[in-house]
Amino acid sequence: MDTSTHIIMGFGLAGLAYIDPAVAGSPELAQAIMVGTVIGSNAPDFDYGIKLLKGNGMYIEHHRGASHSIPALFLWTVLISCFTFLFFKDVSFFPLLYWTFLAVILHVGFDILNAYGTQAARPLTKKWLSLNFVPLFDPFIILVHLICFSFWTIGFHSGFVFLWGYIVIIGYLVVRFFISLKNKKQVIQSMDMKGICTIVPTVWLRKWHVVFETDQIYYVGILDKNGLHPIHTFEKHDQLCPFIIASQDDHNVKHFLANSGHVHAMYVPHPKGYEVRWIDLRFRHNHHYPYMAVVKLDKNLQVISSYTGWIYQSKKLQQKLVPSKNNAVQM
Repeated sequence: MDTSTHIIMGFGLAGLAYIDPAVAGSPELAQAIMVGTVIGSNAPDFDYGIKLLKGNGMYIEHHRGASHSIPALFLWTVLISCFTFLFFKDVSFFPLLYWTFLAVILHVGFDILNAYGTQAARPLTKKWLSLNFVPLFDPFIILVHLICFSFWTIGFHSGFVFLWGYIVIIGYLVVRFFISLKNKKQVIQSMDMKGICTIVPTVWLRKWHVVFETDQIYYVGILDKNGLHPIHTFEKHDQLCPFIIASQDDHNVKHFLANSGHVHAMYVPHPKGYEVRWIDLRFRHNHHYPYMAVVKLDKNLQVISSYTGWIYQSKKLQQKLVPSKNNAVQM
């Protein structure tokens, strides 16, 4: 989920904690738990530091990796609880510990629900786990929290308010899950051919992005209440193309390919050589695919510059591809 959702859920869990009599009877413990749940709801995303230290490409590959793993769940919980306890030494440590733990678990759990997924099962497996039925930003989840905060503000018992709020959210998630199963089955039946089907949720229950991959072709479209609508068709790139092969040696392309799906490559000439673009067809904005890796090659197929990340405007992409003094952009 996006950062705003994780933040608002941290405060929501702090409100839910009042259902515990020990929390409701101790304002200081309630404050400590709020600190713990808000930080805990965001802690797994502290791997943003990778971007600052190692660059965007390394961050793209490792985001939602080790920081969302099984050992990390316990490590974040202990670190945050102990840090918070330093400022609230007179409170009971155990409630602080388990509410913080719940916040960390829910962060990872909700991240599994969207298309990007996480490596939540590490170290057992490095497979990316994605149930792919909730968008990265879901306005319904935000709305339920805002309604609960409103009732809390006017004096209702926050524990019971958020208990009912989270029951509603759980029901909503169950509905979304079964809709995703139904829609995927509908797409497979409509395509009537052998292939790999991925449906990507939008903020609307009745509108889903679709990618269907066969041995030779990618089909991209939209599924809504009126049926399946094709948008784009891509013939799969030639894996023996020298430009595409040369781009695969670039570090940013390697980072991108580490956790992408339904990836299509294309190339175009530029004044100094060739530009190769790798795009993830799961993520479409209007008629553009913003999640990509791009490599500029000279006429000898040597890397001039490269970038990987989310790009929504061509102008910004070209700014990212300005060569460094070392003849390669380290992003």
